[in-house]
Amino acid sequence: MSKVNNKHIYSTAEFDAWAYGVNLLDEEKYLVDTYLDKERKTLEAGTGGGRILLEMEKMGFNSLYGYDYMPEYIEQAQQKNPNSKISFEVQDATQLEYTDSSFEQIIYLQQIVSSIETEVGRKKAIQEAYRILKRKGIALFSFLYLESRLQNPVYLPFLMYLRTTRKLRGSSLTLNYLPWLKLGGKPNWKALCDRAPYMYWYRLHEAILTLTSVDFTILALGSSYQLQQQQMLESFDGLAHQPIAGMLYCVCQKT
Repeated sequence: MSKVNNKHIYSTAEFDAWAYGVNLLDEEKYLVDTYLDKERKTLEAGTGGGRILLEMEKMGFNSLYGYDYMPEYIEQAQQKNPNSKISFEVQDATQLEYTDSSFEQIIYLQQIVSSIETEVGRKKAIQEAYRILKRKGIALFSFLYLESRLQNPVYLPFLMYLRTTRKLRGSSLTLNYLPWLKLGGKPNWKALCDRAPYMYWYRLHEAILTLTSVDFTILALGSSYQLQQQQMLESFDGLAHQPIAGMLYCVCQKT
């Protein structure tokens, strides 16, 4: 078993992309504009170099906080924030130091939950997100979306190859666990050998169950395709019968 994990990947091959990225993705801008209030206390999980929060500050958001489990990223974020208007700190998504109900809005985009390599860790991160959010607060989540890969003819042959080779090896890994196909913008040829580390790709029903099991209410959901059309859906069934592409996004409220 490889000792290389996702934290190692983020500190090496993927470091520049996450530490020095700029601007909001169209999907992120739509979610922020549509569902978040500029006057409410907002936390971003897995902030990296602070890309999203720094853009939100430019948009007029006033009370911004961000954390990441990598000190190197937080150092970069703080250097970009010399006036200390945004509070950046090192924390672990599975064991946060914030008190209960600390925030009115939380942002779990950039697929932070999918990067956690254990099922226990992923569930704990969602539980912690719920704990630190105030009642009636809004949470934005994104997940790597397995169905979008299964429906994409570019990726489907590779997924079928992985399924076959794992079966022949007697591996218990499901297709939810996929190796990085690119590292540092270049093809990761070790993916052909099914080498760890893996990111966790959620099926739609699993992502919904993960959120609702801790009592989040889902207000809207959609893939990157729906967000690009600026048409989020209100139900699981609605999305299941729509074209999909890219990531899965969920807008939730703490009940």
